Amino acid sequence: MRHSRSIITVVIIIAIAVFVVAAVSSFISGTSDHYDRPSSPAEVLEKMTEAVESTEDETNQVQETTETSEEVSQAAQQEAEALDSSSEEEVLNNTNEAVESAIETAKETSQSVSDRANEAIAAAENSAAEGRADAEARLQEVEKEAGITEKSAEVADPATVESKNHTVSAQGLIYDPLVVTIAPGDSVSWTNMSTHNTESIEGLIPEGAEMWTSKMSENYSRTFTQEGIYVYKCTPHFGAGMGGAVIVGKPVNLEQIKNSGAKGAAKRLVNKAIQAAEAM
Repeated sequence: MRHSRSIITVVIIIAIAVFVVAAVSSFISGTSDHYDRPSSPAEVLEKMTEAVESTEDETNQVQETTETSEEVSQAAQQEAEALDSSSEEEVLNNTNEAVESAIETAKETSQSVSDRANEAIAAAENSAAEGRADAEARLQEVEKEAGITEKSAEVADPATVESKNHTVSAQGLIYDPLVVTIAPGDSVSWTNMSTHNTESIEGLIPEGAEMWTSKMSENYSRTFTQEGIYVYKCTPHFGAGMGGAVIVGKPVNLEQIKNSGAKGAAKRLVNKAIQAAEAM
């Protein structure tokens, strides 16, 4: 507004200056062929008024255009803010809906998996129960066909099983047989022991088995109950390689014998025992 007033003031001053100059020039020079006669003061004033009004109209139009631009700018800014707010709210709502949908889906999936697992467990239990029942039924049929029942079945008493005695004879500087194979509960008798004895070798008998040493020049008998390989020697003639082995039942300590690291005469006896055990 102040800018418009300043423009109007300048225009009025310029118009007055032009009027004064024109009047003075006309007075001094009179009528001239080079210049037209100046208008009357009323016409000049009228033209100045029109110019001022035209200037005011243009100024008002500029001001109105400026105000309109500001209103449009404010409206556009408000619309943009409203759009941003609406977009944020819409995005937030969509996100919440997506999260809730994912949670519901997860719950449904978890419940479905749990139901399937329970059904599978129940089916497995039923199948196992049916399998046990079928196996028991078949076992009963087999027992009936064989004429065996729980009441009439008899188990042999180990004490009633007859044990055997195996003889090893000293012949010069060897034992005959060099390796003897027996069953648990059987016994071995060493005979013709005029200048000999029998002694177990440490590390070459089953773990936990009892060591033994017989008296010199006396026959000796021993019962073996623990399975495994037993390597023994004649104490006074061991340097000449006199000794032997007893294999009771299964050679459960075969690997122990193989890894014993025996040397000399003991190694020869170990090799004989290993060969007999592997041939069983």
